[in-house]
Amino acid sequence: MDKLLLITVLLPALTALAISGNKAVARTAALVVSLIVFAASVVLIAAFPGGKEAFAKFDYAWLSGVGAPFDVRFSLALDGLSVWLFGLTSLLAVTSILVSWEAIADRPALFYQLLLTLETGMLGVFTAQDVILFYVFFEFTLIPLFFMIGIWGSELRRYAAVKFFLFTLAGSLLTFLGLLTVALWDYYHPIGDASAWRLTFSIPDLIAHYAARPMDPTVQLWIFIALFAGFAVKVPLFPLHTWLPLAHVQAPAAGSILLAGVLLKIGTYGFLRFSLPMLPQASVVCMPWVMLLAAAGIIYGALVALAQQDVKRLIAYSSVSHLGFCMLGIFSGAWAGIEGGALQMINHGLSTGGLFAVVGMIYERFHTREIANFGGLARKLPVLSFFMLALTLSSIGLPGLNGFVGEFLILLGAFQRGWSFIAPVPGELLRAVAVASVFGVLLGAWYMLWLYQRVFFGPARESSKDKKHHHDVRDMNVREVCALAPLIVLIVWIGVQPNFFLKRMSPTLRDLSRNYVTALDDAARAPGPEYAGTVERGEPQEE
Repeated sequence: MDKLLLITVLLPALTALAISGNKAVARTAALVVSLIVFAASVVLIAAFPGGKEAFAKFDYAWLSGVGAPFDVRFSLALDGLSVWLFGLTSLLAVTSILVSWEAIADRPALFYQLLLTLETGMLGVFTAQDVILFYVFFEFTLIPLFFMIGIWGSELRRYAAVKFFLFTLAGSLLTFLGLLTVALWDYYHPIGDASAWRLTFSIPDLIAHYAARPMDPTVQLWIFIALFAGFAVKVPLFPLHTWLPLAHVQAPAAGSILLAGVLLKIGTYGFLRFSLPMLPQASVVCMPWVMLLAAAGIIYGALVALAQQDVKRLIAYSSVSHLGFCMLGIFSGAWAGIEGGALQMINHGLSTGGLFAVVGMIYERFHTREIANFGGLARKLPVLSFFMLALTLSSIGLPGLNGFVGEFLILLGAFQRGWSFIAPVPGELLRAVAVASVFGVLLGAWYMLWLYQRVFFGPARESSKDKKHHHDVRDMNVREVCALAPLIVLIVWIGVQPNFFLKRMSPTLRDLSRNYVTALDDAARAPGPEYAGTVERGEPQEE
């Protein structure tokens, strides 16, 4: 399985080097390769045994030698945190190619080269087991998307591409300094003779070392801030979100699908993979601030989405709100919240990635995204209306669909944390955060259902600018149905049988968050004001 994982990660980039020719050849080659990668990811997921041990690990000495004081390895593996993100990436790559099938006419070979290269970068981020390799893939994802936005985007595409690149690059450089410090502190504080004078960048080894010998709390705090700079921008966490709506609106449909569906998850993935297990005390200190920012993002993103007149911009601001839920659950420190936050990463990728795909299909037909130019599309496009409705209901957390499971677990974790205070954080503050997040759910239902009503119901509205595009519009074809049908299947599957997905995630999540949960419990038991209350105790039993 290790060779299969290596091939799955590298095949898209290798194919990108060979793609050339006209539009038909380029898009067919990209589709075939993306389908092969998706099939291979399904095989890997099916073979994944669960548990917290790395699966299908490929390990190769990359930058090391005999007697070398450092050891940088090309190491790839899957675990419970990465396995579903790995599958989501390969699936949305297929959706992106199918949605772009007719929409990309200018330099199609270059477009599909960049898209496949971006797929390799995203797959590599979620499978990297080495700090340096993670950072290489982390930065590697910026370049293809920068060109995709800058070349095939809308009117302000160059400004949007530059702003996206500068925001994420500035944050990721600080993150690199933080990750380098993590490795260096371990090097200068070895555990016994076995790890002395060996500079390792292995993520599992570093996590194990810091569990046995925690870092100085002051150093932890500075490193947490450095990592926060890159991961929070990537999420994006309020108020570092300003690049996201512009990038979404200006990007082509495929760019928006992969940006919302996969790339935003790299930030939350980084917090789970690095910050919580390696910097638990600093994470506890920053927990109330992160939860406050998450709640602010939930409310702010929802309120601004309500005011939007552009369909794509509305969905972009909904991502700010939904990713706030993920951060709220992860930093709640309650087991339900952590599992819900990780699952909601997948849920958001399915629902919002699908919504951007539908918006791309609508724009391809009508050449406008203004809500005022639409109305009554359900009569003209019943199949497209059905898919949009299913994705909308998933986004608002309708019971029976995937969004409900994630939001329920996140809210449960937030309220558990509100009644198990962390000294010296007052319980009133954490309870206010939990209650505010509930209003975020209500606002989410408001703006999404109102969007659906204005676009698909009521009388048809045809602006003079786009009137010619409203005639002889065809409903979804087989290609477009195939692009969205797998997303709907997974949306229903997660909603009906969430334990199938949670059971494979939970062992790894428990292992990564154990140090953080323990630090929260220790802080809650510490002497403090009268509001230091009860603590949620107990770790879920192994299956």
